[in-house]
Amino acid sequence: MSTGITSNICKNCNQSLQGNYCHQCGEKVVEENDFHFKTLVSESIGGLFNLDSKVFKSFYFLLLKPGKLTSNYIEGIRKPFMKPIQLFLVINVLFFLLLTQADILRIPSKYYFANDKANVLNNVSRQSGITELDLRYKFDTNSANYSKAAVILLIPFFAVVLMVINYKRRLFFGKHIIFALHYFSFFLVFCVLLIVLDNLGNIALQIAIVVTNFVYLFFAIKAFYDDNILVSFIKALCTLILFITLILVYRQLISDITFKLLS
Repeated sequence: MSTGITSNICKNCNQSLQGNYCHQCGEKVVEENDFHFKTLVSESIGGLFNLDSKVFKSFYFLLLKPGKLTSNYIEGIRKPFMKPIQLFLVINVLFFLLLTQADILRIPSKYYFANDKANVLNNVSRQSGITELDLRYKFDTNSANYSKAAVILLIPFFAVVLMVINYKRRLFFGKHIIFALHYFSFFLVFCVLLIVLDNLGNIALQIAIVVTNFVYLFFAIKAFYDDNILVSFIKALCTLILFITLILVYRQLISDITFKLLS
């Protein structure tokens, strides 16, 4: 029976091996000692704590060092942190689980079916034989699910906003994508943290969202795009206005699509 162990050819990329790791793909050379029980336990525990360390460091930099996580990734300092898309997806799952009926990314039925659309809902109810109450519940549930599942589609649009605002930097579009992923990750984490502030009034909540995101964008833009205080302030203000506009358009589209599928 083949042991799958070789000392001169990498089984992953078929390159000649030099030392204990493949210089082409980074895979470790397999040895008999790797299958000792003690080694397996040690590697499992090490991998677990390494993952925890990456999660903790990534969240720490994301929340408390605006722009630094993006700068580190662009500069090649990546090993201690989660990948941008990985971090975004993990946070999106947390957002999905903890804020099941969040209104941030969609319009709730009590507002969407106000005025003229109330008659439209009544017509749908009569045609389908489903009560308006059940239709509202289905609308709220579906719109919440759709809004969170499709939020990643906002990333390239926001990256275009960043590219236009920072056009003088002449950066590759992919760098703006990384910044957008990290900022959206912060935004979703901040939305989750708003659970703690749930007892605040509506106006106070809106002010907290605007002020916090403006301050975060100011420091993130200053750190990553290396602008002075005045330019960072102006860029942060423009970025926030366009970001809010993007979110409002997204909310409307998600709600309209949900209604179309509902009817």
